[in-house]
Amino acid sequence: MVQKAQYDRYIVDLEAQEKDARILLETQQNQFELAAKHFEDKHNTIVSLITLGGITPPENKLNLTQYASSEVLMAPVVADALERQPRVKFGKNVAIDTGTVLDTSFVKFEREQNGILLSGEDAIQNRIETTRAVLRSTGLPLEKILANGKGGMGGPLIETGESTHTNSSAFLSRLEGIKARSAEIASLELALNSIPLAYPIDAENYVTSAYGARKDPFTKRPTKHSGMDIASYRLAPIVATAKGKVKFVGRRSGYGRVVEIDHGYGFETRYAHLEKTYVKRGQKIEKGEKIAGMGSSGRSTSTHLHYEVIFEDRTYNPKLFMKAGQYVQ
Repeated sequence: MVQKAQYDRYIVDLEAQEKDARILLETQQNQFELAAKHFEDKHNTIVSLITLGGITPPENKLNLTQYASSEVLMAPVVADALERQPRVKFGKNVAIDTGTVLDTSFVKFEREQNGILLSGEDAIQNRIETTRAVLRSTGLPLEKILANGKGGMGGPLIETGESTHTNSSAFLSRLEGIKARSAEIASLELALNSIPLAYPIDAENYVTSAYGARKDPFTKRPTKHSGMDIASYRLAPIVATAKGKVKFVGRRSGYGRVVEIDHGYGFETRYAHLEKTYVKRGQKIEKGEKIAGMGSSGRSTSTHLHYEVIFEDRTYNPKLFMKAGQYVQ
């Protein structure tokens, strides 16, 4: 009877150890899955943000489930040859071993995230500085250009919580910095795409009259020339120097046949002395799209294009914008 009672106690103790082990493993598995999802969500958020900066990581998705099946579940189970010990001590030993495995599992992903962040921060900052330099080379105040745009910020939502495997505060602070830079470069590049930086003629040509003071070709008196005159052959293709919407098509006094395009951000371009026009008012135009054929209509001595760049109802030297456009190319 004594032996049977000892055996029964042994069985009860063993069943209790088995139950503890299963509960512990289930708890650890759930904790790992939550940590893995949190970590993966942050990683994918980084990828989406850095992609805005022109960086494409080698892999856009992480696969953490393989660690749940191969590494984390390597914790002791009831089949292990464990020496009999108190249940509290048994639990502590398992938790320490599994925690070490968990921490090790995330090391390479933490390093990958840090590498992506570093590359992204450098790439976005370089794009910001380059774009700002191009915009400033037009001779216009950058703040004045951006003030004419439709500002705004956005980005993917990332829910965050406490994590024992990452420094959430430092990560979020760094992530907010990247989001701010991504929003800035998006705003700058929207402005850049709206500024007329391209050349207005898609054919061999030469400048016949620069912007600024000159002698009027008819009166020979000093006057201010509000644009640039560029000569080529009759019906040479005239193209839009930035995307926009056609504001006016028709005749204006002195200009002859004209096309005017509104590019947004306060910018407009005027193409004058045309022989033919191929667009209509309200039509959306892409950069480089053919809009007219060169002519000599209006107050003109011969076949040429009179080209104007207008910002906030004031004309500026088109040559500055063409030079800035060379950097973009």
